[in-house]
Amino acid sequence: MTGSYNSIANDIALAGNPDLVTNVPKAGIIAGVYVQAISAYAPHPNAAKLWMEYLYSDEGQLIYASGFCYPIRLDAMNAAGSIPAEVFEQLPSIEGAYFPTVAEIKAARQIITDGWPTVVGVEVK
Repeated sequence: MTGSYNSIANDIALAGNPDLVTNVPKAGIIAGVYVQAISAYAPHPNAAKLWMEYLYSDEGQLIYASGFCYPIRLDAMNAAGSIPAEVFEQLPSIEGAYFPTVAEIKAARQIITDGWPTVVGVEVK
């Protein structure tokens, strides 16, 4: 999902000061996923494993959903009836969301890098 979940959560947290409006486009929604790993050099790798196990539990996934973010296990949780209707109904639409390829991401990165100084007016060195 797009970063819309951050904007929605910020709007609620700021309680209208300033007033934010989150617009989720009808087309051109770029989806992405978070990637998590446990370092081979972690001093307590089993603690990290337990944390990741929690994140992917129903309880952990409901935290994501309650924060307006689509949890990776949404379909399985819906099938099991483990997502409350009010939590599911608050999620922004992802209709038409598209996962870009690595080549598309690299091309977009180049367009942004090349155009940033002109469009934004700031040169990043």
